[in-house]
Formats: sequence, structure tokens, C-alpha cells
Amino acid sequence: MKNQLYILPFDHRSSFLKDILGVENRKPAEDEISKSRELKNIIYEAFKQAVKEGVPKASAGILTDEWLGIDVLEKVKKDRFIFCLPVEKSGQNEFDFEFGKNYKEHIKRWDPDYVKALVRYNPEGDKELNRRQAVRLAELSRYLKKRKNKFMFELLIPPTEDQKIKDYDNKLRPGLAVKAIKQLHLAGVFPDIWKIEGFNKTEDMQKVAEVVKDDRKARIIILGRGENKRHAKIWLKKGAKVDISVGFAIGRTIFLKPLQEYNKGKLSKEKTIKKIKDNYIYFVNIWKKNKI
Repeated sequence: MKNQLYILPFDHRSSFLKDILGVENRKPAEDEISKSRELKNIIYEAFKQAVKEGVPKASAGILTDEWLGIDVLEKVKKDRFIFCLPVEKSGQNEFDFEFGKNYKEHIKRWDPDYVKALVRYNPEGDKELNRRQAVRLAELSRYLKKRKNKFMFELLIPPTEDQKIKDYDNKLRPGLAVKAIKQLHLAGVFPDIWKIEGFNKTEDMQKVAEVVKDDRKARIIILGRGENKRHAKIWLKKGAKVDISVGFAIGRTIFLKPLQEYNKGKLSKEKTIKKIKDNYIYFVNIWKKNKI
């Protein structure tokens, strides 16, 4: 299969510190930052091992950040793997650039294959919030159209208070995703890759795909949202049947538990690398088996 993308994302920053090291509501100490960088290097070692064991290098990629993942960024450029760079501030409800107006300099410095923006956007939510976000995202979209770096848009749709129903994921989120993409297109936001939360039904992802096709070259990859392996597997199996879906970006489902066990001294470094590597290969195989 050509032009597939098997992304291992570990650009998590505030959640990475919280979920593994227990750092919450305070600035991390220097040793905690160093530990986080060590852990991200472990993920990268597992990723490289997976490629050695058969994951196609042409499709394998990583997504990490400049703060906790800077060591990895320096290595991945030398190793010539596909890599993605986030430009959003971490843990914010409103999208804004991590480095303010200097975000372009950081893109130029690292020259990633993909520039990723994570955005929480509910099309039936706060209109002024959506407008502000869309303005910034349209600016980024226009800028990247002039460069060889491709634009990866991670769309999260948090429910409003009125939308918080038991079966939100099945009953409301698919329609909201369609509406959000239409609004963002009208605002001038045209990513190359839409990074979408998976659905339990192929027809729901197909409806999203029909809207994404308004931008003829755009494609979809499916994110994991930290779900368990069983749930993530369902999302991949259903999403793989959609023609313009080309892969996945699954992170915490792959690396979180092994790193937590390693940090607690329950796993050796070698076994941690193996578990992360095996988890990544597992999802690659699920995708390849179910892709139409």
C-alpha cells in the first residue's frame, strides 16, 4: 500500500508530565523535564526498532515537540524518518501558536514533513471562540501552502453542556465533525491531512470523508484519543474501509502503560522498548489487514 501514514505521536507535554510523572498544577522541576526527555527517547528507540522489524520506513512517522522531545527531533532529522511538529500551545482550550508570531521561524528551523495543529472546535459552541481560532488557522493554512511542509489538522470536538449525552460519540459527534469541517473550509482552512477521532461505524467516517473531499488532495488519518487497544482497533477497522483514509496516529494507547511501569521500576528499559514496539506494530498490522 502506497502513501500510508503510520504516525506514533508523543508530542504530549502537560498530559505527559501529569500521566507519567504526576506533575500537575505546577511547573516541572529540571529533573522531571530530563526524565520526560529520557522517556521520549525510549519511545523513539521503540519506533526505530519497529521499522527494523518490518514497518515500512516510507510510511512510518513520529510526532513530537520541541520542549520535551527536542532530543528526538534532532535525531529524527538525521535518521530521515517522516516527522511532524506541533505548533499549538499545550493543554489550551483555545488554539494559539506556542511561539506566538515566531511560529514560522520554528517551522523553518526544523522543516518537518507535517506541521500539526491540535484544535478543540465545536461548530455549535462559542461562535467568537471559533472565529478567533479559524482566523489563526487560516493564517497557518495560507503560510503552509507556500511551503513544502504539509498541514496536519487534529480536530477534537468537545461537547457543549447541552450535548453531554450518554452516546455523544455515536449520536452527535459524527454530524458535528461534518459541520466543523465545512465551517473551517469556509474560513479558509485547508489541511493536507485531517487527523480525526475514529467512529464506531464506517458510514460515519465516510460522511466526514465526503466533506474532506471538497479539498481534492486532503486525506484522513485516525487518532487514538488514548482509548484502550480494543476500542482503538475498532476505530481502525472501521476507518480503514474509507477510501481517503490513509493511516493512523495512535500514541498513548501504545506508550503510556509501558512508560508508567518503567517509571515505577516495574519494567527494564529493554522490555519497555519491546512493549512499545510491539504495540506500534500491532496497530500497523491491524491497519494493513483492514485497508481496502
